Amino acid sequence: MSAKQGSKRSNQVGFEASSSSSQIPAPFTKAPTSLVPFLQQCDPAQVYLTHIDRHPPDYKRQIFLIPVILNGSIAVLLAWRIYAALPTYWAIVQTLLGYPSATTVDPKTTTRRQQILILLRRVLMFFFDFLLFRFVGPWPLTFFLEQPSNPVVWRWNIGFVQEEVVVRVSRNWNASDLMQGIKQGDDSPFFKTRILPAIEKQFMRSKTGYLMMDKSWDLDFQLMLDAHTLVRRKEVKINDLDKLVLVHQDGVGWLAWQWETENDVIEDRRKRVVAFKDKLTGMGKESLFFKWMEIVESERDADGSFTIEAQQKVVKRVQAAFESEGIDFEELSRTIGGLEELPAKQAAE
Repeated sequence: MSAKQGSKRSNQVGFEASSSSSQIPAPFTKAPTSLVPFLQQCDPAQVYLTHIDRHPPDYKRQIFLIPVILNGSIAVLLAWRIYAALPTYWAIVQTLLGYPSATTVDPKTTTRRQQILILLRRVLMFFFDFLLFRFVGPWPLTFFLEQPSNPVVWRWNIGFVQEEVVVRVSRNWNASDLMQGIKQGDDSPFFKTRILPAIEKQFMRSKTGYLMMDKSWDLDFQLMLDAHTLVRRKEVKINDLDKLVLVHQDGVGWLAWQWETENDVIEDRRKRVVAFKDKLTGMGKESLFFKWMEIVESERDADGSFTIEAQQKVVKRVQAAFESEGIDFEELSRTIGGLEELPAKQAAE
């Protein structure tokens, strides 16, 4: 439940190619100079995925509350175990030092069977405590106390906002696996088995940034804090960090690949709107499609965007309209890949 922190950062970004013969493997290109302040904080040995998490703040808060409760409960359990077991361990230490204590076993007044049972109980106690503190204990420690940053520090500093920079860093593999050898870039098996599954559309739409840690990717909480600091200082534009794979290649410098352009996003939204309309038409509920468009458009701001309150109001109104017709809007939306941020105007085009 922790992210890899404290990796050594390199200030040698290395954007200039040292050799004209250096070839950049597809699909990467030279990273734009606008990212220099951000890339100066990155480790050239690692591979990074960055994107903007635009899930509603309330949803992010609900998701984050789960690990807070879990790790808080584990911390209380560990503290109670230390409090309860410490007198017993101290008494055992006294016995080992030759002083009589409550744990001292007198061979003259106990049977062999009793001695064996006492030994087994203590071995089991040692084994249980070892497992508890070796494998469960690190969870709350890394969640609350890991340095230079951790999930709690990250949330404390940026809160729950509409647009959050999410930075994933490679775990148990690195840039050399992707950019060295005969097969590099999208020819590398690491590209197909590590990167592509991590940027799959449904995966990206369904999970907040905090839920994207797995066996191949960690979250770099310190780098996410750095990214927001750079955005506040206007040294980096937040949209410049959206949907990027970043990797350093020796002799070339930092490379980037934007896996989804704005045109891709627009086309994907258009297809989902059409699929939504076709789904309702097939159910004989085409009027609900136009009702959905009406509700969405009525809650838009003048510039075509939504406030958080407007988004929440749209959800409630749409759900009520669909429920009156006996249709579960969330389930229907899920079948076509989600309807978040879909402009209803595109449906009429």
